Amino acid sequence: MQVTSKDHVLKVVSMTRFHFVAGLPNAGARCLAAILAQNPRFCVSSDSPAECVFSALSGGTDSKGMALSDIDAETRRALLRASLDAVHHARPMESVVFDNNVKWLAHVTLLAEMFPLSRFVIMVRDPARIAAEMARETGGAQSPSSLMSEQGIIGAPVRLVQEALNSPSAKRLLLVDYDRLRNDPERVLAAMYAFVGEAPYAHDFRALPSAEPEPQVTSGWLTRRVAALGEATSHRMQKTPLPIWRRSTASGATMLLSETG
Repeated sequence: MQVTSKDHVLKVVSMTRFHFVAGLPNAGARCLAAILAQNPRFCVSSDSPAECVFSALSGGTDSKGMALSDIDAETRRALLRASLDAVHHARPMESVVFDNNVKWLAHVTLLAEMFPLSRFVIMVRDPARIAAEMARETGGAQSPSSLMSEQGIIGAPVRLVQEALNSPSAKRLLLVDYDRLRNDPERVLAAMYAFVGEAPYAHDFRALPSAEPEPQVTSGWLTRRVAALGEATSHRMQKTPLPIWRRSTASGATMLLSETG
């Protein structure tokens, strides 16, 4: 179908449902995106250029001398909206877009204002388990203070999750614990479909990782060393308070959490 009316084009862009998937590292965002991609109605992308373009445009509007610094606010907003439409321009006309990028956490408030139909699916996981898994993967453990600092691999996204939970857009947030997804995928997806207002779809969950980590394939001293590093990191991390999402009982966000973690 050829669209010639500019007003019609603008309406199509404004009515397109753009949803955003983000979360903590090693918390299953890519896994969820892969499951959602099974639905032919959905246009799902992980690490698309959308966040990079959106961030560049939004950052360029506030710096004097930049190409966008002299344009009015409404034009800026139109450009930001159009950036997502441009990146996903090849989508079918009636598709629903899910863009997965951890950096969307930094734009939740602005995105919520610009895309009134959007929803945010944020994958979370016990920080101690994330740290232990990182230690197993790399064979080395970072200190809890460095991991959980404001600029740390875990601390930075945790801080952004906290800000999102306390924002006026909290009701647009669905927090999903990775272990809950792995242990009860059918109910999690059913709740997510209801949250975003889409008709249910029969997904294949056989590709989901098992609830427990796979046994180490290495042997001897390396296995013992990696296991010890993971256990030590996990033990130190467990001395920290409960994750912020378990302490944010007043938040308007919908949370699908596991029994522990």
